[in-house]
Amino acid sequence: MTCTKNINKFILPNDVILKLCEIYKYIGKNDKYQEIASSDYMRILSQTIERDTYFLSKLIDLDITDTRLRLIITKNSEARNRDEKVLHNIKEILTIFMQNPIKQGISASDLNNLINYIYPNQNIKYDVLKEEKKNIYHLVDVGSKREIVEELANFINSSESDNVEAITLYLNYLIDLYALKPFSVNNDCLFYVIMYLLLLKCDIGAIHYVSLFEAIYNHKEELNDSLNEAIYNYNEGIPQILSFIRFMTSLILKLYERTDNIISQYSTDANLAKADNIENTIMNLNNIFTKEEIRLNHPYVSESTINRVLLKLRDENIIRPLGKGRSAKWIKIGLK
Repeated sequence: MTCTKNINKFILPNDVILKLCEIYKYIGKNDKYQEIASSDYMRILSQTIERDTYFLSKLIDLDITDTRLRLIITKNSEARNRDEKVLHNIKEILTIFMQNPIKQGISASDLNNLINYIYPNQNIKYDVLKEEKKNIYHLVDVGSKREIVEELANFINSSESDNVEAITLYLNYLIDLYALKPFSVNNDCLFYVIMYLLLLKCDIGAIHYVSLFEAIYNHKEELNDSLNEAIYNYNEGIPQILSFIRFMTSLILKLYERTDNIISQYSTDANLAKADNIENTIMNLNNIFTKEEIRLNHPYVSESTINRVLLKLRDENIIRPLGKGRSAKWIKIGLK
């Protein structure tokens, strides 16, 4: 029996219930966030998708240089090899999901089409299901994992209209997907992409503004530990799913807290002179700082505005560059 089908037997502890309540409070702010950022909303979505594409490529170990990554992601440079084509397709899929997550299903055919679209010309197929039979000391084929994927999809489709909490339902499904590893190859990419889709289906609006996969990348070891703990004794029918549930609900809350701060700062920037606000940020940074630190505080201010402020302060002998290029550091002159 899978985690998904066992969801009605799963009792949520108080700490998880409290986290879910906080998440739903933030979901209630989704429209407010979009209203505040309305003039730049499409550009914000585009930037977030680009950042998600970049960090997902790192999570699945695509063999592409950072220079080529940025050219393909931000400039739509033509793919030169198979990994670059995968990168291009990932960005396209994330964009489609962001635009209309409800349209994308998770049936066996949907997942098969999805993985073969991301990895073209590889003819990826469902893996066989193996099971240890009595009096047989090795695993034997007993069917295809496609059948289980289809059963899970049917169960979720029937549960979505019932009194089943969506976030918990989808997190249980993700544990099943991780344990099942339905395809012969590239199951890690499928897992991440489906996670992205399901969070969008749950109206987790934070991932419109903050990169999900950047957060996952920064906590990859913690995620893997929670998943491995969740599927411990999975085949015996007693998975330990709370570790993953706790990890994901905490992660979602952090994404929303970051979003709340960003939208608040965005609202401030909209009401003040952006250049003045950036200058104030620079004055509050460490003596030596980078442009990336400025972007963390003002993620939706254009590159040209940041450069204009840096050059102005340089000309006023307030700061000077330490090196050249995008990653150059700056130092405040005469400040301690």
